[in-house]
Amino acid sequence: MWIQEGWTTYLENLYVEHVFGYADALKYVNGYKPKVRNRQPIITQRGIHRPPSQDMYCKGALFLHTLRNVVHDDEKWWKVIRDFYQKYKYQNIMTEDVVRFFNAQLGQDLTPIFDQYLRRASLPVLELAFDEKAGTVAYRWRAEERGFAMPIRIGDPKAWQTIRPTADWQIMKTDRRKDTFDVATDLYYVEVAKQ
Repeated sequence: MWIQEGWTTYLENLYVEHVFGYADALKYVNGYKPKVRNRQPIITQRGIHRPPSQDMYCKGALFLHTLRNVVHDDEKWWKVIRDFYQKYKYQNIMTEDVVRFFNAQLGQDLTPIFDQYLRRASLPVLELAFDEKAGTVAYRWRAEERGFAMPIRIGDPKAWQTIRPTADWQIMKTDRRKDTFDVATDLYYVEVAKQ
């Protein structure tokens, strides 16, 4: 059901972007965050008859917004979603079909990202550990999904830098202090833990 409901909710956001502009669309999509409970996955276990959580609407849309920013190339993003629609417009499909299509079209394995957002209840947490004396920040993902590694933009909103965290700590130089080090949480549905 997330395919129908999450995509429909995401398309509302695209309508806002088309009519009112990107800045308003960012406000609109991020307005979904307080509505998501993250208590159970939005894909229910196969073979068990129970409705999915209401998170399939807003979390589904926030996941697609996140995926757009993982792609980080709107020309490619619009082509992929148009091609996705054209291929499946008269079919019933499963999540595996969606994942397979996106992996093939984008030429990368996004399966752990899909699984973390759709098959796990919790959000991925970007952990940041600052050493101001050394002028460094260590970073990693804390996520339930094995192999979760998602690029994310950090640093200065006027000149974002993309990092590629994994489950292992990585260290980078930074001249920004903990209180001025930003994460593009309006572009990605994640939690951030700074220490």
